[in-house]
Amino acid sequence: MEKKKEDIILRDWLSFTSKKHTPQEIINALGLSDLPWQETKGARGYRDRYYFGCISIHYNGREDMGVWCEMSGQGCRNFEQFSKLPNKWDDLFKFITDNNLHVTRLDVAFDDHTGLLDIEQVANDIKCGNFISYMNFWEVICSSKGTSVQIGSPQSNTLIRIYDKAAERGYQDDTHWIRVELQLRDDRAQKFLDLNLTLGKAFAGVLMNYIRIVEPDEFDSNRSRWPTAGYWVTFLNGASRISVYTAPGADYNFKKLSRYVIDQIGNAISCLIDCVGVQDFLFMLNNRRCKKNPKYEDIVYQYHEMSAEWAEEVYKTYLRNEDEKRKKKRNTNFI
Repeated sequence: MEKKKEDIILRDWLSFTSKKHTPQEIINALGLSDLPWQETKGARGYRDRYYFGCISIHYNGREDMGVWCEMSGQGCRNFEQFSKLPNKWDDLFKFITDNNLHVTRLDVAFDDHTGLLDIEQVANDIKCGNFISYMNFWEVICSSKGTSVQIGSPQSNTLIRIYDKAAERGYQDDTHWIRVELQLRDDRAQKFLDLNLTLGKAFAGVLMNYIRIVEPDEFDSNRSRWPTAGYWVTFLNGASRISVYTAPGADYNFKKLSRYVIDQIGNAISCLIDCVGVQDFLFMLNNRRCKKNPKYEDIVYQYHEMSAEWAEEVYKTYLRNEDEKRKKKRNTNFI
């Protein structure tokens, strides 16, 4: 029986800069020095960067730019899986704080898998003005990718997004997956790190300060006195209780790659093999003119790393006793 998914809260983006460390020192601080980093072109004024698994270390910019570390959502998952730091995020944030580094962006996301939020209800309350917020900008977008709510302008240091992640991913079943994202930049990101709270309580606390969805009271024209919507209270309480997140691993990229190759271009590959045969197909593939993509090389590395872990787990669970029996029998026969 498939295990029911639980609500989770996770760090889904991190970027920071340092003017006192080399790229290699940043890699060491991430606990990722033993990975196959690749040198490639930088971005945003940086000429070069080291890249692995959606983690980029940009360098060789202007003298005042220092080194810029950027981890996307998948980069955060890879950090959680491959970093050799004993306490992962706690150790990394201690390094950032102790060295007074500049956090340029921090995203924290809550994934609702248990039905705490109805995205259409949230969208309707926002459109009807049933909320109180310090931020003036808001928008509701309905598209083929589902419904999305945004509070705060893209230029602000605090941005809240609530959207149907299942619809965005194109799930056709009844999967419930609503994501609430808190995107923080510069001083807002650092303030979040300074909070002496669990991740869930810090997340819920910031949301409570920026937006409160309310239930209209026809007898009171002052919205600030309207009661908080029951479902919003339930959601915030649920988020505040979550303090530990276990990373799902980096296997998502491999599964996505498999779906793309088999479901999207599988017919074309099958047709070509039918025409030229497997051996000629492999020859053509190995001698293709397009350059290797670092993203796909990372997937190969991650897949084999995880395969090794699975093999070790299988050995410990099923094969170790049998192996020890065979060794003992072999030694007895030798005697």
